[in-house]
Amino acid sequence: MSVQTRVMVDGRWTTRTLDIHQILARNREETAMPPVSSIDSRPPVMGLLTKTVVRSPIIKSIIPARIRHRNKNDVVFVHDESIVIKEITGGERIEEDPLSDIALHNIAAKRDFDSSIQAAKILGLPREPKVSRFPGKFWDGEYTPQSPRETKPELLRENEIPPQILVLSLASRTLVFLFAYYDVHESLQFLSNTWPLLAQVPLMEELGVHLAVDPKSRAMAVGAYENRVTFYALKDMDQMRSEVQEADGLNAANFMPIREEKHLEIDGFILKMEFLHPSKGDEYHVILLLIVAKNQKTRLVRIEWDCRCSLEGNLDRKAGQILPHPERLPLLLIPLTYGTAFALVCQHHIVVYENILTGIANSQSCELDHYEPPEEPEGSMKLPIWTQWARPMRPVERFDPKMDNIYLCREDGVVRYIDIREDSNPMVSSNYKAGLLNTNVGAAFATLDLGDEGHDLLVAAGEMADGGMWYPKPREPLDLVATIRNWSPLKKVINTKILGTANDPATPVMDGEATTTTQEGRIFACSGRGPRHGAIMEIRVGTEAVKLGPTIDLGELAEKGVSSMWALPDRSNTGIYLLASHPTGTDLILLPASNDLDPQVRSDIAGLDLGEETIVAGSSAEGFIIQVTRSSINAIAQEGGILPFTSSFSNVAITAACLLTIPMRTTVLLTVVRKDHDFYLHHGHFGLQEGQIAFAELGEPILLQSEASSASVHWFDDRLLAFVGTLASTLQCYTAAPGSSFVLSCEHAFDGPSPGAVCNSLAILKTEKSMKQEAKNLLVCGLRSGVIEMLVLNTDSPTGESLIRNEKLEIGATSVTVATDVTRSGRAIVACDQVLYALESLSGKTFTLNKIWLTDPGNTAFTQQPLDCFTQASSRIPTGYSTFGAGSLFYMAGTSLLLADLSPVPEPEMVPRRLPLYGTPTTVFYSKSLNNLVVLYNIVTSVCRGSAGADRIYGRKRQPAIAFIDPDTETLRSNLDYEDSYNVLEESHVESEERYLGIMQWYPKDKSHSYHVLVVNTVIGQPTSEEATGRLLLFHPSIGEDGTIALSLKHDRKLDAPVWCVEPYGDSSLIHACGDDIVVRKLDLSTKKFITNIKITLRSRATYISVEGDLIHVSTKGSGHHIFQLKHDSLVPLCADASSRSDIHHFSYPETSLVIATDTECRVAGLWKPPQPQLSNTAPLLFEATLPSSITKICIQPRPLWQQKHYSSLQPTALLGSSEDGALYHLVTLDESLWRLLAFIQNIALRDPRICPYVLPSIHERHIEPRSRKKQDMHINGDILCRILERGGDSLLEDMLDKEPDPDNRAADYATVDDRRKRFRELVNAACGTDSSRAVRDALLCVEQMLVSAI
Repeated sequence: MSVQTRVMVDGRWTTRTLDIHQILARNREETAMPPVSSIDSRPPVMGLLTKTVVRSPIIKSIIPARIRHRNKNDVVFVHDESIVIKEITGGERIEEDPLSDIALHNIAAKRDFDSSIQAAKILGLPREPKVSRFPGKFWDGEYTPQSPRETKPELLRENEIPPQILVLSLASRTLVFLFAYYDVHESLQFLSNTWPLLAQVPLMEELGVHLAVDPKSRAMAVGAYENRVTFYALKDMDQMRSEVQEADGLNAANFMPIREEKHLEIDGFILKMEFLHPSKGDEYHVILLLIVAKNQKTRLVRIEWDCRCSLEGNLDRKAGQILPHPERLPLLLIPLTYGTAFALVCQHHIVVYENILTGIANSQSCELDHYEPPEEPEGSMKLPIWTQWARPMRPVERFDPKMDNIYLCREDGVVRYIDIREDSNPMVSSNYKAGLLNTNVGAAFATLDLGDEGHDLLVAAGEMADGGMWYPKPREPLDLVATIRNWSPLKKVINTKILGTANDPATPVMDGEATTTTQEGRIFACSGRGPRHGAIMEIRVGTEAVKLGPTIDLGELAEKGVSSMWALPDRSNTGIYLLASHPTGTDLILLPASNDLDPQVRSDIAGLDLGEETIVAGSSAEGFIIQVTRSSINAIAQEGGILPFTSSFSNVAITAACLLTIPMRTTVLLTVVRKDHDFYLHHGHFGLQEGQIAFAELGEPILLQSEASSASVHWFDDRLLAFVGTLASTLQCYTAAPGSSFVLSCEHAFDGPSPGAVCNSLAILKTEKSMKQEAKNLLVCGLRSGVIEMLVLNTDSPTGESLIRNEKLEIGATSVTVATDVTRSGRAIVACDQVLYALESLSGKTFTLNKIWLTDPGNTAFTQQPLDCFTQASSRIPTGYSTFGAGSLFYMAGTSLLLADLSPVPEPEMVPRRLPLYGTPTTVFYSKSLNNLVVLYNIVTSVCRGSAGADRIYGRKRQPAIAFIDPDTETLRSNLDYEDSYNVLEESHVESEERYLGIMQWYPKDKSHSYHVLVVNTVIGQPTSEEATGRLLLFHPSIGEDGTIALSLKHDRKLDAPVWCVEPYGDSSLIHACGDDIVVRKLDLSTKKFITNIKITLRSRATYISVEGDLIHVSTKGSGHHIFQLKHDSLVPLCADASSRSDIHHFSYPETSLVIATDTECRVAGLWKPPQPQLSNTAPLLFEATLPSSITKICIQPRPLWQQKHYSSLQPTALLGSSEDGALYHLVTLDESLWRLLAFIQNIALRDPRICPYVLPSIHERHIEPRSRKKQDMHINGDILCRILERGGDSLLEDMLDKEPDPDNRAADYATVDDRRKRFRELVNAACGTDSSRAVRDALLCVEQMLVSAI
């Protein structure tokens, strides 16, 4: 008798046949064995929170659109899931080049679509430029501000619909109509409404990929890839205005442009779809043209409609002519402005069609001279294609109704200008190359409106390269006006500690080690493509400060130890005075407004005390320069005829001082004076009396109880407030009416021992009241202990002022200096440990603390040096100076002085640093042994064969290269020669048709020796062919006497399949993927040969290998994630993903047995490794999240010191996920109680249109109680939770919790508000362990901590 049973053999469950004797023997053995402790093999309940830290820079389309106001020259940048409104500003220097200061300024962004944007168009009134008032000024209406700071609010608060409306088609099958307007608080808001698309459409057809709008906005059409088109009749703008505009504002409920819709069936694939311009005298005729392909034939299909009639029964469909073979797959369809003509752009020519309504249309063809080689051969061996067209704006008086002007853009940046005339033969009357954009271009290409001066401005977003704005000039190269950054694709992101970096002096880690919890490290990645755009990108997130002009060398002056600076205007020379204080005195430096910024030390100006150290300096509204030292008060006038003021004293000393200029009033000086052993608070004001500067004391001196460490004075509601920091670790607040003495109002005591808890400087942040937040005043105190303490100043209490502690941040070890940004009242500039930060006050108790990164437009590899001191130009310096203006940042580092312009954007943004390469980088890592970045990249050159014209054949030659680059280098290549100066690889190291896939460093060692080896894995031949082979190469790097690094080949092993990836194992072993095999090879260091060869075959090839102790993790291309263990010279499978994912990367948590795996379908999966082998041999799935893009790398990012101190409940490190499209994601694993709380809040937010206005209706059918049955529900979208904090915080969540349940949908909610509240308090108590009386506040504090990203 025998039976079949399941037994484990080498880690796998297999079927075996056993007879009765074997079964009895096994039972006897098990009875004799001691009892084994039970191990809980149930998988834990875990969730995943993801938050977008940096959004992808990829721009899908660029649309000039005035969706904000009729007088605002705006441009809409459409990204995958968001839109950004930018405004064109500039042209203020009439006497100079009017295009020299043109810039795009960020105005607003909308990021709550929660779905991919498939297409975008503009409907409404067409833009027509009007006559400019001055040459070089850009006007379109009565007034056009030249910069965001000069905007006139009265023109922006009109309750009216702008002339144009943006329409978007979302992948969630929704049409969105929106525009922007300013509310009563002068805050920009979006008004939008949605229209559902046809639901009964197969997902593969993707209804909404085609979107077209009639030139007169009478109709709109939405199409799928095949078979379906929906035709819409639209309301005119006057009707929409009457429905939406009301006396007290805009009524969003009535905002809907669609009047009627009609669904149509189209037989075939829809290639292109556009509305044609009607003929003159045929204004009511609406013509939709479709290019439809079926059975290898392409046909023109027309849908016509009389807009005076309804759609039902009045749509006339006509199948037109079949296109000839050369035009059957057109690249572009361009409706022309005259008649019903249109143009088809093909690979080599353009065809103009006329008279399509009269039968067979007439056509004329024109060659595009397309046989020139691609500007950059990296992308493809084929000729580049035409990707987009744009029609420049022309003034009415210069517009020829019989001519159309078109710009054509090719994917390699070639731009052609074409004139098409109705009365010309040939109709293409002009066709020439307008220039080269020097970037790769996709569909994001447009022309911008610069008024009626005949200026065209081209704008394009780069594909795998930076984009920009260009000004075309006749017979000259295109002038680059501004750059639009694009740091995608991001590949092989690494976080590393750089040895000896100047701005991060912490101890470096060894090669291959992760950074410690106190070391932030630096992040590098491969980016770009081709010889012009390939680069190593240093990823930096924070506030950008764009360098202005050249670096100023202060020489011996900086060596005096400058501790403070003040930037003051020079009215006579339109330059700026820099007053630099140091222990031995003060220096006055004149920086002229010329671009060379040659500093001039001025010692000839009488009235200033340059022999003493300056305590404070400033300028008055009258232009007086005021200086306060320990023993004098000095004021001089910059105009002649006014006598200076000087007050010197010897029996007292000024220990602290502050200046305040009150607009339209006076300039107040606050001083703390030491007399004998007492300290007094004085204040007075400056004025002009009988041709002389005068200073008058106000009120009586106030005796202080302790020595002052700092003093600050401010103007609040017609009274003065003075804040005095003392050595007794207190902050005292004094108040005084105009002309009277100060009176102590309140006092705050800092925590901590003296002298650390002493206020060294103070700044006040003021936030205006808006729909999202209440107005508040926040005191930012910089303490000597490296701490920032924020206090809320309450000035509305009837009992007087009060100070309430808000936040406390430990950001460093040295004294903190803070100053209010002179251009943004809600931002402070903070300096500590030679690092500069921007602290921004947001709604509620939230804030952002971002590093300030200096960038140089002329040097993308610019390295920021440690800060010595800083200041800002006075707010009274008028903007328009050639180099600097109000708010310009002065940054002193060593002997260098840099001027920079701070970005006004409050949110942290990507500020990349770019190290260029002559090729496409594929791998980068930092080697501590070499103190260099090691980069593997490819150099591609074009090869031409054949005669001229269509017979010419273009090919590519690919050559791998290895470079060693100093991470702090600022040296840029001076040319783009074929032989790259960085490359150290010899031609003998590369075989024919060989590609280097990856490089890593390895330190094999035994008991007596350790070696440094660079391991390269390659593929020879086409990677997808069965004949492809590969090699495993071992190089030894050596450093020469001159510091150059050379490579010597030590081992060359050719294998019978491509070597996809390699990873070290143990002391002297390598694990590599060879074809579909995982191979372990051990190196005998004595013989320098590999002695073992352990192999296991997978169902698909590996994409990434990592080692965790004795476990080997493998991500595969088609069979998910596998975990192996090396036992007894064999690879034993432990468990594997049950799903056949196409994995890209993985990250393992050893302490929790969790593995996070990412795949090509944008999913992030959490797999659990059971403590004991399971019968199914699978790793249970804990959670699954779907993101907008696939994560290609997950790395550990240590949190900054202030986060580790401030958020005690957070781990000292966080996970950072990077995507090839340039997006960065913050990843946090959640336990069950925390996941349930966040999921509950998220489910409520999904139903609220203030948070998620465009979600699918099916969301409302799900119960708000979190369910863990579906692993997709274990994902928490941190972007949704961020909106709760940004759009109301506590009050918004309270309102959502108190919303009455929908009586028609009881199954998706609790029966009453009390039941919902009760369940919410239970979840907060379980997750936070706090009292339920503060449930909302505690829950949002928890949310805020979870959303804090580590960069």
